[in-house]
Amino acid sequence: DARVRGWFLLDSYLPTFFLTGAYLLCIWLGNKFMKNRPPFSLRAHLIVYNLGITLLSLYMLIELILATWEGGYNLQCQNLHSAGEADIRVAKVLWWYYFSKVIEFMDTIFFVLRKKSSQITFLHVYHHATMFNIWWCVLNWIPCGQSFFGPTLNSFIHVLMYSYYGLSVIPSMRKYLWWKKYLTQAQLIQFLLTIVHTLSAAVKPCGFPFGCLMFQSSYMATLVILFINFYIK
Repeated sequence: DARVRGWFLLDSYLPTFFLTGAYLLCIWLGNKFMKNRPPFSLRAHLIVYNLGITLLSLYMLIELILATWEGGYNLQCQNLHSAGEADIRVAKVLWWYYFSKVIEFMDTIFFVLRKKSSQITFLHVYHHATMFNIWWCVLNWIPCGQSFFGPTLNSFIHVLMYSYYGLSVIPSMRKYLWWKKYLTQAQLIQFLLTIVHTLSAAVKPCGFPFGCLMFQSSYMATLVILFINFYIK
């Protein structure tokens, strides 16, 4: 998409590819490094990190709602070019959404340093690694229109999730975190709603690329399966 040419990290796939490779390498080498060492506490780092992600997610949530409202976005199906400046505004927020996925690699690095290896599951690594790469593709080819819905829901979920993570680091706050058991349920509802929204544009098309709709629905289906398995366990 010519509108995103020159934007940071988008003109070449190599930075995204190498950052993903570095992420996977850090997990492998980090676990070896920590094997015979005591875990780090990192309490202050985690509070600051989770607060930062919470605020970034809140910004993206509010900005996506305002931008799509301003552009008169059609909830059932929205194409890539009809909203003019509002499409650019949406694309700018979605760039931050893409970039947030590399920041969120730190979730796993903190697990490694704290020796929380039980939380470094296939689901966790698959989700983090694939999202960063998929959103590079989204920003290059479909950076607005129908692409807005999933990140809007996900930003809302991340406000809840990262605020929970940040507060749970503080022992005195843990007894107040009553919503912990609902987080995975909320994530599953998010994925199902995104699939419905994506397929609605396939049932009644508006010019948004059909192949992208099918890919997104298929990818979301893998997350539903993996998260249900996680939830049951």
